[in-house]
Amino acid sequence: MKFFTLTLCLFITHIHLAQEREYMVTKNKDTIYGSIKRSFNLFDKENIGFKIEDATGKKTKIEISEVKSLKLFNGADGDSYIVTIYDTWYLKRIVEGEIEVFEMLSTPLFYVSKKGSELEFIDMGMPFARKKAHAQLRAYLKDDPELLEEFDSMQGTEKNILYIIKKYNSLKEYKVN
Repeated sequence: MKFFTLTLCLFITHIHLAQEREYMVTKNKDTIYGSIKRSFNLFDKENIGFKIEDATGKKTKIEISEVKSLKLFNGADGDSYIVTIYDTWYLKRIVEGEIEVFEMLSTPLFYVSKKGSELEFIDMGMPFARKKAHAQLRAYLKDDPELLEEFDSMQGTEKNILYIIKKYNSLKEYKVN
């Protein structure tokens, strides 16, 4: 029985790993699977590149203007989901849920989206912009007056904003299930 259980666990693990493959989605909505590697330019931190290697070993540079999103595993950014904005920058999703938060790969600038809406820049984490960041996020929380009241008792710091967004997402997930 132990052999059967171990074999079954290995089989399930193999199926699970086979389903978790790196890929990119192009602006034309094509999905291309392969191994994706990130490249760095030490002298120009804004210039981040990716290359995809297909099953035959052929490597192709990924042009940011062609990319909608990337799904990476165990890379420089860990397991991550990356999107592009303005055909210029890559953003890593750092909070997933009804409200999503994305951070630029090259610098700590943040963007927020609710229910897949267009990404909006938010002045999160900037000490001189805490009131603005707080006001920006209020619009995302208006459908939960109790949570909005809690948020209004806090400063608009990066830590508080991430906390309240994660709490909002977990409450919405709980109410759905």
